[in-house]
Amino acid sequence: MHVLAIQLPFTEAANPALSWAMAAVAVVIIGVAKSGFGSGVGIVAVPLFAFAFGPGRAGEAMGALLPLLIAADALSVYHHRGTWHTKNLRVLAPGSLVGIALGAVVMWWLLGRPTVEWSLTPRDLNKANLESAGNHLSAALGVICLAYVIGELVKRRFAPALRLTANYRTGTGVGLVAGVVTTIAHAAGPVITIYLLGQHLGKQKFIGTAVVYFFAVNVLKQLTVYPALGLTPYRSLWLGLWLLPLVPVGTCLGLWLHRRMSEHVFRTVILAIVFLSGLKLVWPV
Repeated sequence: MHVLAIQLPFTEAANPALSWAMAAVAVVIIGVAKSGFGSGVGIVAVPLFAFAFGPGRAGEAMGALLPLLIAADALSVYHHRGTWHTKNLRVLAPGSLVGIALGAVVMWWLLGRPTVEWSLTPRDLNKANLESAGNHLSAALGVICLAYVIGELVKRRFAPALRLTANYRTGTGVGLVAGVVTTIAHAAGPVITIYLLGQHLGKQKFIGTAVVYFFAVNVLKQLTVYPALGLTPYRSLWLGLWLLPLVPVGTCLGLWLHRRMSEHVFRTVILAIVFLSGLKLVWPV
């Protein structure tokens, strides 16, 4: 019965054509980011997607975006199959699971402590608090991104051989932060980017590891946290179906860019993405 009542997306927006255009651009950017750069630049797409929904609907935008992120992840995993760094995935897993669980508890509290029930039925949730918390969390993450870029430039000048290593001590901490941030704000791209970039992985292993990590994390959120808290109602899935054809357009474009960059250019572009992401997180427009 509910499915029959679903209307064309964005019909209630002040400017439906503009909302469609913003959402479409956001989805293409996500595909490019996932397949070409392992995420990072995709952080720009999250607020763009939220703008398409309009004021007061950030929570609904988050729910609609997650299935599209998973689709982009799945295609990117296919494009970069067999190139991931298994040890990194292994050391990130424990902290990420705890971080997702912690992020879910925080979301539950911010949403007004709703009944935890796996459902696709829309619910009346206090999404303003979630949006506010996401903004504060994003700002803190932005400061970390900017500090990392400054530190990386100093390291290149004075200690170029210094690098991170993949182990449970560092991986658990990074995974914990990434799990919380991705659950609340879909903004863990810079966290994982900083961790992998600091290890000086080759561009292929960097991308392969990032896309597998986010595919696993986003599927876990989609199957547990978001439907349990009422953040993926059927209308969000309906919107995703309309925008789904744009995902392979973005991932193929990202793969094309990735194959044409040298290791040095790739690392420079990724560092620039982290810097611009930091600016966007600290000073959202």
